[in-house]
Amino acid sequence: MQWENRFNILDYLIIVFRRKWLILRWVLGMTVLFYALSYGLPKYYKAKTSVLPPAERSSSRYLQAFSQIQLAGIFPSANTQQTKIFLQMLRSRTLKERLIRQFDLQKRWHQKSLEKTLRQLAAQTDMMDTRDGMIILQVKARSPKMAADLANYYIQELDRLNRQKMVSRARSARIYIAHQLDSTRISLRKASEALASFQESHKTINLPEQIKQAIKQAGELKAKIIIKRVQLQVLRKSMKQDNPGLQLLRSEITALNQQYEKIQFGGDQPLISRKEFFVAFSEAPEIGLQLAELTRNVRVLETVFQLLNQQYYQAKIEEARDTPTVQILDRAEPPEHKYWPSRLLIALTGGFITFFVLVFGLWFQQYFKDLQTINPEEFQRWENLKKALRLTRSPGRKKQS
Repeated sequence: MQWENRFNILDYLIIVFRRKWLILRWVLGMTVLFYALSYGLPKYYKAKTSVLPPAERSSSRYLQAFSQIQLAGIFPSANTQQTKIFLQMLRSRTLKERLIRQFDLQKRWHQKSLEKTLRQLAAQTDMMDTRDGMIILQVKARSPKMAADLANYYIQELDRLNRQKMVSRARSARIYIAHQLDSTRISLRKASEALASFQESHKTINLPEQIKQAIKQAGELKAKIIIKRVQLQVLRKSMKQDNPGLQLLRSEITALNQQYEKIQFGGDQPLISRKEFFVAFSEAPEIGLQLAELTRNVRVLETVFQLLNQQYYQAKIEEARDTPTVQILDRAEPPEHKYWPSRLLIALTGGFITFFVLVFGLWFQQYFKDLQTINPEEFQRWENLKKALRLTRSPGRKKQS
């Protein structure tokens, strides 16, 4: 009979059934032993907290009622991307180090270095985001109260860091807008003085209704262009150049500039065939043109000053706002039952390991019993391996003696 056909599945099963009572005693014994040993393992408790998706921070209704152009993009609305940002903040080293200092975890966990404490904290913390944007955070600790305190402090620090970030962004916007406001105030004073001087030297000149309408539209357009440019400069400090929001803002500025140029210089069509009501500045009489330009400058600067002033106070409100930015759905409470160890799971695992070790051990033992008669060459190879192992161990023993 060939060696390949000597053993089959029935041979292995027969070996197991012959020693079934031995296997059963060992498996039951080791299961009980593992169950008893699990009482000596440290207990861990898991506390859970959940955070709602970030909500959009609405600006003041009072300012919205008086401002036609808001700080769109300077204070970004919450979206699904904000949830990802929250997760990165929760995983940040800065936040974890504050937890370690607050609860003195390096001493409490008997760690020799801060790096090992950070790794242990990361291993005992689980966080994930759901499809609807919620964040679920779970922390394991040796005591129920510690687990709950750590989980709640995670969210507390997340809110503190997020508020600090938003206040910093609002402060940067306020400083930039304040600079633009001062510059506009000076320009407005100079433009008003120039208009008054011109009117005084040329007496009072009444502009045609078409020119007045063009001045009104030009003032509104120029004000929008300046405000959009202010927003663009603020957003450049916190966004990459290829950001879709920045590209959209640049496109809006280009379109507004084209409309403004049309009011100033008119289009390709002759005046008589145009559908617009206004007359281009370049088509006004010389004296009227100078007066229209001076009046337009004053009107533009007045509108810009009003809008910038509103946005300046809006930025101050955002900077001083101290309301929570993280909405907690469920606060972490001390758990009543332990999370680990699972004694039944440990006992069953010990029993399975014992079963497989015994079965393979019996198969291997029977394999060597039959190997000498069935396949002497293979048996001799194993004997040579035993001798080689003995030779490698004997020099070490001689050195010890």
